[in-house]
Amino acid sequence: MKPNIRQAIWIFALAVAFTAFVMPKLAVAYQTQQDQKDKQANSKDNANNLMYQQGFDHGQADRANNQPHQYRLQPNSADDRRAYESGYDQGYQNSPDANRDKSGQQGARSEPDGNVATQNGLQDGANDGLQDRQAGYRAHATKRQNYKHGNRGYSSSFGSKDKFKALYRQAYIQGYEKGYNGQDSSQGSDNR
Repeated sequence: MKPNIRQAIWIFALAVAFTAFVMPKLAVAYQTQQDQKDKQANSKDNANNLMYQQGFDHGQADRANNQPHQYRLQPNSADDRRAYESGYDQGYQNSPDANRDKSGQQGARSEPDGNVATQNGLQDGANDGLQDRQAGYRAHATKRQNYKHGNRGYSSSFGSKDKFKALYRQAYIQGYEKGYNGQDSSQGSDNR
């Protein structure tokens, strides 16, 4: 009977050692795999998330304009805040303009006024629409200062300032509707 007790003690000791030393390593490996899967799923979800896209656009713009890394929005929802900050970080780190010098040179790079006007209009409109929605204000895109000025990013090298403003304002309305409604601008609104 003594060998059975010794054998039982050894089996018990091995079980305790396995639990104490091997199981935590297996749990860490499993958790790491789960974290990677979650990050991949979140990145796919974020690509379609308005707050992520807005953060990404802000991050790219700040990096391209040599601005410090600073979040522009603080959404009320924790999920929206995480998505915005994640997008901002990605946009800031992976900006295609990250290597441009202060004069804007990276070879011969000059954007047509339509691209700058449209990009800035969409971005500013989405920001203002989202802010109005979060503050509980009625949609009023055409009363916002960004819409009235309509010239953020304009340079005389682009040509007609009136054409730039028209393109900016058209894009601003679309961006505002997306930001305010949290959906495609094709569904429309009455703020024109």
